[in-house]
Amino acid sequence: MILDKFLNLKGTSIQGYLHLENIGIVCQIESKNQKAICPRCGLESDKLHQNHRHLVKDLPISGQPVYLQVNRRQFKCGNCQKPFSEELDFVAKKRTYTKRLAENILEQLKEGDILNVSRRNDVTEEEIQRMIEDIAEEITETDLSKLKRLGIDEIALVKGQKNYCAVLVNLDTGKLIAILEKRTQEELRETLTGWGKEVLEQIEEVSIDLWLPYKNLVKELMPSAEVVADRFHVMKQINQELDEQRKAEKRAVEAQRNKKQKAEKEAKLEVLKRSKYSLLKNEKDLTETQKIKLEAIKENFPNLKKMQELKEEFRKIYETSENPTEGMLSISEWLAKSSSVFTKSCQTIRNWFGEIIRALPNLSCKTINNSCL
Repeated sequence: MILDKFLNLKGTSIQGYLHLENIGIVCQIESKNQKAICPRCGLESDKLHQNHRHLVKDLPISGQPVYLQVNRRQFKCGNCQKPFSEELDFVAKKRTYTKRLAENILEQLKEGDILNVSRRNDVTEEEIQRMIEDIAEEITETDLSKLKRLGIDEIALVKGQKNYCAVLVNLDTGKLIAILEKRTQEELRETLTGWGKEVLEQIEEVSIDLWLPYKNLVKELMPSAEVVADRFHVMKQINQELDEQRKAEKRAVEAQRNKKQKAEKEAKLEVLKRSKYSLLKNEKDLTETQKIKLEAIKENFPNLKKMQELKEEFRKIYETSENPTEGMLSISEWLAKSSSVFTKSCQTIRNWFGEIIRALPNLSCKTINNSCL
């Protein structure tokens, strides 16, 4: 079945599915394994006792919500004669969401807060809190003996309240190392020093957001490690300033009081309506509808046109720079062109210039340092 390939849940088979209007796709699935291991005895059993079906939310397919009607079967142990439920790799017991949905939502939290991410994914805030706790408990990257590249990121728990938790990742394996309850320098210091001097001395690169206390702590505890500015956070800064201009343009149009220009005012407000993602999203990833919206914005708002094009130009620097000299020259030229419209972002980029350069692809830290001498 084609849907099996779309779901990509190894070891499972789809028994049937429904496409329900205004709800999404509902797939009935169960494990292909005809045996399960008794958690008490550790012995296999193929004696089916009962079928237990429950609904869990999974990753969407082509923008459609997906729900899995999972048959978590009960087997009866031939040794202790007691029933037990089979273990399923893709969903934890007593959970209403798959593990991969939880991991995806954790990624989304890096650019949004719990409330907005919960609304976007049709899950509750309590479920997201539980997802974070579950992932923290299941962290598998406990061997730090080969850790070379460390990523320090953050998750916003409540929008606008500076309520964050920190996430530590092995950048080479992509595996989580730890989730900290707070992103304070003190909390991070306690965790890092707990790893021991030997682990800290072997770390060659640390990727961070644009937060100075992280940089200072890395320099203190890992003086030989190169600090790299996370690309996502640099683009986030630029997008935030672009979005601020979008809001300013809207306020300026709304403030117009000339009755003769009423039709023009309404037309411009219509152009700005639902325009955020057409401006901020990578242009190459825009839908046809978003492309049309972007063209309308550019025709009516010269400042937004200039800023959107500069935003795209900066993003392409990350993708096209082939050597350190080219990367530094491209960013320097971008700063010269952008200082009048991206005031905050330009200052941030100047402050973190070296760390941003180190994040360019195909550029080793050693090469960059040599080129800067």
